[in-house]
Amino acid sequence: MKARFMATLFTYPGQGTQKAGMLTELNAFPLGQQILQQASDHLAQDILSLDNETALLNNRNTQVALTVCSYAYSQILRDLEIEPDYVLGLSIGAFPAAISAGILTFEQGLDLVARRGELMASAYPQGYGMAAVIGLSLPVLQTLLSQAQAQGHPVFIANINTESQVVISGSVAALNTVCELALAKQATSAKLLKVNVPSHCELLAPQAEIFNQAFDGIDLARPKITYVSANAARVLYPTDRIRDDLAHNMARQVHWWETVAMLKERGVTLAIEMKPGSVLTNLCKASMPDTIAVAMASENLNNLVALMRQYG
Repeated sequence: MKARFMATLFTYPGQGTQKAGMLTELNAFPLGQQILQQASDHLAQDILSLDNETALLNNRNTQVALTVCSYAYSQILRDLEIEPDYVLGLSIGAFPAAISAGILTFEQGLDLVARRGELMASAYPQGYGMAAVIGLSLPVLQTLLSQAQAQGHPVFIANINTESQVVISGSVAALNTVCELALAKQATSAKLLKVNVPSHCELLAPQAEIFNQAFDGIDLARPKITYVSANAARVLYPTDRIRDDLAHNMARQVHWWETVAMLKERGVTLAIEMKPGSVLTNLCKASMPDTIAVAMASENLNNLVALMRQYG
């Protein structure tokens, strides 16, 4: 399908992109200060107390901090009249995307991500995580996973980011085994990520069912901006479908490659990744080579305004 118009996509990064100081940087913007205060008031804690390496080792803190950071920067862009046509988040990034789309209020989103982080951390307090393997085809990697599983190691395909970049989840022992096998198969890279839970696989299915109950009593609003699911690789409009997507995304495989290809067909010409990430920008460049993909982490606001005028 040939694009008939130009569209702008906001992407919201997932866990592993967090860094100390990312919230403090928001103090440079009046709107950022306002959102930090709003988060602190609602959570009854100084949100900046989460903005250091020690605090960010805690899964709940990381998910809250990423949500505040990404949502705040999307609001800063919108204050500059940089408006998205689509919002797309990876894993925890789906929540600031949903808040930005008006599906959840900021306060509802904060409560949900805090609960989500607590559930995931309590299920796997140690010994589990995720790893990225680059340079092998999916069938080859699946064979290596089968070898590890045959040895009794729980490990699964979690994210299909590009044709040759896949993230796996499981026990650290399993991840190390698969990474060694992958490097022996001439993988370009195979290493653990800064994620201490086995996201996007069946290991978190029980926690997703419990988390679904956290949505009881919350009335989701129909999206004001088109919400895209990276798990379903499609646009979602009905609020019951969006609730299901948000509640269970921790345990469902991510199909980023397929999702971004779909958005390219829908006419996306500019993709802007919210801070603190830049990984999604590189993935968008791989999947949508004709689309302008930039990360706020490496672009100044004046450049983003100019790009919006030309390509958005």
